[in-house]
Amino acid sequence: MNKIYNKNTFMLLFVIAAISVNLRLGITSVGPLMDTIRTSLSLSNAQASLLTTVPVLCMGIFASLATVLNKKYGSKFTLILMLSVLGIATALRGFLPGFSTLLITAFLIGLAIAVLGPTMSSVIKKYFPGHAAIAIGISTFFMSMGSAASAALTGIFFEVSDSFMFALAIWSAFALFGVLVVAFVLKTGDNSKLPKQEVATVKYKFPSPWKQIKPYLFMLFYALQAALYFSTITWLVPMSVENGMTMIQGGMLLSAVMSVQVIFNLLLPIMMEKYPARRNWIYFILAAGTAATLLFWTGDHTLMWIAAFMMGIPLGGLYSAALMLPLDETLTANGANSWTAMMQTGGCIIGGLFPFVIGFIYDST
Repeated sequence: MNKIYNKNTFMLLFVIAAISVNLRLGITSVGPLMDTIRTSLSLSNAQASLLTTVPVLCMGIFASLATVLNKKYGSKFTLILMLSVLGIATALRGFLPGFSTLLITAFLIGLAIAVLGPTMSSVIKKYFPGHAAIAIGISTFFMSMGSAASAALTGIFFEVSDSFMFALAIWSAFALFGVLVVAFVLKTGDNSKLPKQEVATVKYKFPSPWKQIKPYLFMLFYALQAALYFSTITWLVPMSVENGMTMIQGGMLLSAVMSVQVIFNLLLPIMMEKYPARRNWIYFILAAGTAATLLFWTGDHTLMWIAAFMMGIPLGGLYSAALMLPLDETLTANGANSWTAMMQTGGCIIGGLFPFVIGFIYDST
């Protein structure tokens, strides 16, 4: 294991980057076009919000499937399969019009992301046991880069092509690239090759996380940060447009949030590894998020731009902190996989409902 890690560290990080960039594209690309899709398909705000709510709910409901697929087929096959599903579902948005197509593809996108997330944690725990924080930083950095790119460019793709279907489907190219990278770069070798005695020890030391108390606290933490993240990417652009901005300006506002998130996705894990007083870091992150929310509430364009840069701090910091929690508490890839799957299962189901609730309240008021 150490020989593989020392020889192929760069290539493994490249694999992680190629997968991670796809983990939010199918969701974040919807936000800048929310008003356009709603108007074109004659939807209510609550109906339109389902395009982000459904994949997030699926991320929770199907997260435990990652454990089953990884044990039966291995991480490489699982990654290729789910990246293929993600790419096909995203591409279909460009060929089959209608709200039902968007909902079905949203379901498939959520299913794929649900499995990819815990599988990524398993790969990181396996190949970077001593430097998991750095590997997570790389993963979240490229995931946020994809989010920032989709926030900034989806509106531009729509303006150029005059087709929201094309603007949504173009992001499938990244999933295809991910499939090729995993297929040709990631080496085969999974937990099935562990000595039987080691597997037995792991099972004894790590009972199901559903039977322990601490994973439920991690789940709640993940749920709250997910609620903040997905509510922001769903409703920030429509909110800014309603306050007098253009779609491009609203997309750039969201891109500003995502860009700062990129920095903190990479910076915070490094700082938390060097200065491990994690509670203090979380207090700082939450203070920044509270201030940003109050500034958004004013509706003033200048203050909203300031708030956008501040909101990137909690969106980047809280997610990185959430991913590190299961890795701190487990010693093996199997343990990290099961804890992350549980955390994501409940967290996404709870947090994913918030964009829909906001849309329902908006329609009502």
